[in-house]
Amino acid sequence: MKRNHKCPKCGSSEIIKDAKAIDRSLYGVEEELSLATFRKPDAIMFKGKSTTTVSAYVCGGCGYVEFYADSPENV
Repeated sequence: MKRNHKCPKCGSSEIIKDAKAIDRSLYGVEEELSLATFRKPDAIMFKGKSTTTVSAYVCGGCGYVEFYADSPENV
């Protein structure tokens, strides 16, 4: 959807770009949704966490959503 501006499910070209996915913390505070990777996932400490926020592309026709990393070079 991000590259060809067309929904892979229904074929619509009504794409809403760069919508921010919002998450709520334990205390109800809104935060941008993010994802993380770990260079050393088996380590007890210092796992080497790398993160980025994500943006959503939404089909205005059927509601299908795709997420994209805002800074893929960070993860």
